[in-house]
Amino acid sequence: MKQSLLSFIWTFSKRDQMILVVATCLLFPLLYLTLELPKRIINDAISADSALISYFGYLVNQKTLLILLCLIFLAAVLAHGLLKMRINTMKGVMAERLLRRFRYTLIEHILRFPGAYQSNTSEGELVSMVTSETEPMGGLMGDAIAHPLLQAGQMLTILLFLFLQSLWFGLAACALIPLQAWLIPRLQRQINTLNRSRIRQVRALASDIGELTTGAATLRQNIGWRYRMAKVSARLGKLFDTRFLIYKRKFFMKFLNNFLNQLTPFMLFLIGGLLVIDGQLTVGALVAALAAFKDLSAPWKELLTYYTAAVEMSQRYELVVGRFTPTGLLSDYLSEAPQDVDDQTETPQDRGLSLEHVILLDRHGHQVLNNVDLEVPKGAWVCLVVENDYDRVALAQMLLREINPSSGNVMFQGANMNARSQTYLSSNLGHVTSKPYIFQGTVRENMMMPALVNPAGRLGKADADEAERTGNSKDASEGDWGTLEGEEGKQDATHADWISLVKDIGAHGILLQRAVERKLNAQQDTFPPQLLASLRADIRQKVRPEEKSLPIFGRDHYSDGLTLPENLLYGIAISPDWLGEDASETIGVLLDDLGLCQMVIEQSVVLGSMLIETFDADATDSLLFQQLGLPENMLAQLHALAKRTEGVMSGAELRPEDEKLLLSLALNVPSSRFDRAFHNDVKAAVLAARDKVPAKVALKLASDFAPLDEQSWHPHLSILDNLVFGKLDELPRTRYDEAKVAITEILTTQVEDASLNELVGDLPTELRGSNLSPQINEIISLAQMVIKKPNTIILDNAMSSYDAAARENIFAKVRRQFPKSTIIQLERETPDDGNFDQILTLQQGGFVGQDGVNATQLAPEEMSELRRKLQAIRKAPLFSGLSGQQLRLLAFSARWVEFPAGTYVFRQNDQSDGAYLIYEGDISLVARKSDGSEDFKVYPPEGTLVGELGLIRNDPRRLDMHADTTTTLLRIQAQDFLAILESDAQTAFKMIRVLIGYLDRPN
Repeated sequence: MKQSLLSFIWTFSKRDQMILVVATCLLFPLLYLTLELPKRIINDAISADSALISYFGYLVNQKTLLILLCLIFLAAVLAHGLLKMRINTMKGVMAERLLRRFRYTLIEHILRFPGAYQSNTSEGELVSMVTSETEPMGGLMGDAIAHPLLQAGQMLTILLFLFLQSLWFGLAACALIPLQAWLIPRLQRQINTLNRSRIRQVRALASDIGELTTGAATLRQNIGWRYRMAKVSARLGKLFDTRFLIYKRKFFMKFLNNFLNQLTPFMLFLIGGLLVIDGQLTVGALVAALAAFKDLSAPWKELLTYYTAAVEMSQRYELVVGRFTPTGLLSDYLSEAPQDVDDQTETPQDRGLSLEHVILLDRHGHQVLNNVDLEVPKGAWVCLVVENDYDRVALAQMLLREINPSSGNVMFQGANMNARSQTYLSSNLGHVTSKPYIFQGTVRENMMMPALVNPAGRLGKADADEAERTGNSKDASEGDWGTLEGEEGKQDATHADWISLVKDIGAHGILLQRAVERKLNAQQDTFPPQLLASLRADIRQKVRPEEKSLPIFGRDHYSDGLTLPENLLYGIAISPDWLGEDASETIGVLLDDLGLCQMVIEQSVVLGSMLIETFDADATDSLLFQQLGLPENMLAQLHALAKRTEGVMSGAELRPEDEKLLLSLALNVPSSRFDRAFHNDVKAAVLAARDKVPAKVALKLASDFAPLDEQSWHPHLSILDNLVFGKLDELPRTRYDEAKVAITEILTTQVEDASLNELVGDLPTELRGSNLSPQINEIISLAQMVIKKPNTIILDNAMSSYDAAARENIFAKVRRQFPKSTIIQLERETPDDGNFDQILTLQQGGFVGQDGVNATQLAPEEMSELRRKLQAIRKAPLFSGLSGQQLRLLAFSARWVEFPAGTYVFRQNDQSDGAYLIYEGDISLVARKSDGSEDFKVYPPEGTLVGELGLIRNDPRRLDMHADTTTTLLRIQAQDFLAILESDAQTAFKMIRVLIGYLDRPN
């Protein structure tokens, strides 16, 4: 980023600036001509001594010469105005291009802020600087060279003319001022309308910038900057179009105004000159009427104003650039290829991630790591327990290169992490967090962020053309975003990957249940609604055979989930907001014609009285009141009405405006919100009048209500309500949830997976995922990681909204899907279970293993041995109740033993010194009689734990254990296992429950 405003302007617009200089210089001859021609008209034509005048060697009639000179004057004025309009338009377009480029660069720098700097920077400050603080710079960017040149040139031209011709000039005529006063404001109003549109677009841009600021880390980790910056490009392009239209109309207005100003002298020259020739007016009088001073102070004032603005804008530019170029700014990854050249040719190293003498401070300056060395081998799964949230966040950010350690190196796959490109790190590092940043859009857009590729966008193309003109071929906003390796051909595969994982962990149902609660958008959703409409009858039958148990629409009954006019017209209000005044008035007349108005008003009195008893006049912030959807001022109006009528609110006390107020209450709130306060006789009367609604009235209300039809899809109902053709929110919450689960299960069996995936993918997401549950947000974060297929995965307190069993299941499936990936799991406390190769706890700036010994690395061979033991021990039912930590301790103390074929592991009546878990080979267990003869024999399969009861009771062996083939066993010492039981009462209790289960088993 250029360090001075003038350097920025010249670098990116030097060719356009030179064109403007040439065009500005062309104005000066035209300006001088407009000053010289009036003198020629007076002296050579009007004040001529004879009717025939010798002009440049030609004899010309006096009147003909006058007309000719006047037309030349008019042409010069017109040419001067048009050229000036063109110059101003060029300056405006150039200013907008420079401002757009400057803003784009600032936004791109936000994505490159170091983590510590970004966390300490106000989001509102950045938004304000990018939008409002850069706005005044745009005008100066266009005026940088041409404006001072124009003003100085006008001053010199006027001075030259005055010195050569006269010190006096006539005052300008004001004949067309009324026309200007009428016309110019109307043109200005059009410009004001465009300005309001521009302000709305700037506000929308500020919202996008706020998202980018907060979610920059998510974009970096999931390679989402290309897609998001393309959306920013489109937003800036739309803003550019609006401002370009403003410039065209603005300078057309200026041209028209200037032309009208010059039209009066033309008319006076022509008509007044004819009068002088005819002797009806003196030359002196005409000259006095036409002469006007050209105020030299105007261009001089403009020059002073420009100088002041230039100084101010230069200072502002330096402040903005200084704020957006902090120390440690990340590399310009937006212009990188998907892989650096070095990365493409590098031989993959059989190394994972390691820390070398790392000292790390969190964003508050507190020490997190103190000279730590740690080696996490490739393919290992290490759990790092960090109790302090600030420490855990700092550690995760360091592993993702969001912040850098104070000293030491973070090595990633055999190279310093700082030497890696952002694209390389983003492609190879997966981050799953409990609080992901969700962008506005859809679930598909957020999940597929790492695979979204946007070709050269609008901004990119415009800037590429500009770069070609200016000779600056390399620019971050050129729009050549590139593609991830093989991405175009792999998008379907990656989509299938996250769908498979979501289904595998049982989360697809959660997403589908949330998706069916929304309405289908015909313009955005790709799902065919008629496919769902065809399932209505089957769904109603399977969810609950008795249709009366579901709140289903029907012409023969009143739906409590709909408002009174919706029931009367058997339709749904198109707008979910309060019924408009016109519609309410029309419905009021309709009720009166049907003889229902008085009955509904009396019902409204009951409802209004209930609201007054329930809510105070200022209780509009109550959630219960807000759920009614009433206007905030209605509660105060009802209280005022009750106070005036002393709580009666009936009979003669009600004025027409009171009746209108009460009537609107019944027309806009469903009866389900008032329970039994809404009388059944009113419902019955509405049903009886349903078929009596005049066709003309129904047609008049067609723009406010969409009719209900059981055979078609209703666009103003949710998918769930459409599927049952009713309002399920009338049900109790438990019953509603049961019905929703049942309906989604039916959908999964009767609708193709591809269609359901489209339904889930089109689920809208609001800012920060506020409309989604924490579980869905975590699923999105998990899917983003799965799509990238990284070789290193960081689980940062991931899936914390799920219970322990579900988390363990999800992580196990992640390991199965990525068996060779390195997994670093960050937790607040030691997990009860998991497939970890090692657990390390952060204590006093260092990592401590479970044995209390400072841990620096886990050798690959140790890792694989521990994993083998854990896999074997987990198969034993007796150990199913042990926590992950206890299992790892047990696996650490267990020993591998081998027995040749034909040997005994132990004999009957031997002292029990441990248990044996069969890992490989064939084993037989033989029971013998007192005389030594064989009583019976069994052949336990691999994975069986032998001698577990003796392990607990310390009894002699009751059977012989014979190795029929060469056998590998895992021996668990009794004292090691008993030590675990003695140190953990909860584990001992779990073990007792397992033993009781053994005793309950039939013989």
